Amino acid sequence: MIVVGIPVTFFAGVITRKMKQYAHIVNFIIHILPSLLVSIYMFGLASPLSSVPYAGVPIFASTIFYVVDEVIYQKIDLRGRLVKGIFLLPAAIFLLYVGPSLYSGFLARHTSTQINENGSPKVSLTFDGEEIPIKSSYCWTSDGEGCVYGTDPFPLPDGKVNNVKEITMASPATLDFSFKNSEGEPTIYAYYHDGKDFKEIEEAGNKINISNDIPEQAIKFVVKWDNNEMVWFFVGVRTGNLTNGRTF
Repeated sequence: MIVVGIPVTFFAGVITRKMKQYAHIVNFIIHILPSLLVSIYMFGLASPLSSVPYAGVPIFASTIFYVVDEVIYQKIDLRGRLVKGIFLLPAAIFLLYVGPSLYSGFLARHTSTQINENGSPKVSLTFDGEEIPIKSSYCWTSDGEGCVYGTDPFPLPDGKVNNVKEITMASPATLDFSFKNSEGEPTIYAYYHDGKDFKEIEEAGNKINISNDIPEQAIKFVVKWDNNEMVWFFVGVRTGNLTNGRTF
């Protein structure tokens, strides 16, 4: 602000001092262009156009210098209705760049409050008329980034696997999941091996179709919601196509 703003203000005063037309427009351009260059230099070429909060700081500062310049050097008539609008310019620039992040922060705090009150989603599977509780892992971040999880299924051995519920499929079946304490419609991703290669299924809602011609395995499920909540878990599927715990 000091290194660039003050010299620009004096330069604008010299350029516009004797101008009779378009002095206010030229004054505005002289103030804004250096701030755009500073923003591009500090935050990247697209930053002034993408409403990145920090990229708006130089532009916001330049509008303050512009308003001060208009009042002190250009001696604008402060009694005019339209002229008073220049005092809203810094606020408009501030809201343009910082407003979206403030709104996103408000939504994140609201979602965080709901999660703290309701708890994480509880997963259960309804299969052949039986409701089966599923142990799952949970993650939520405000921007949906940073949750780390694997997508690899694994072959089932002869015996049981701790914390993995199993079902027996004699024919293709629809797995019907329910998620208590969740908000909105989820998207379910299933990761499995078809005997030749690893596959992925994506379905909106609570249900997903699974074929019974796949090797016996623990299918990896990942469930995501629009508010960036997500859970992941395994369901063991017995199909009669034995793997005895060997790798695919």
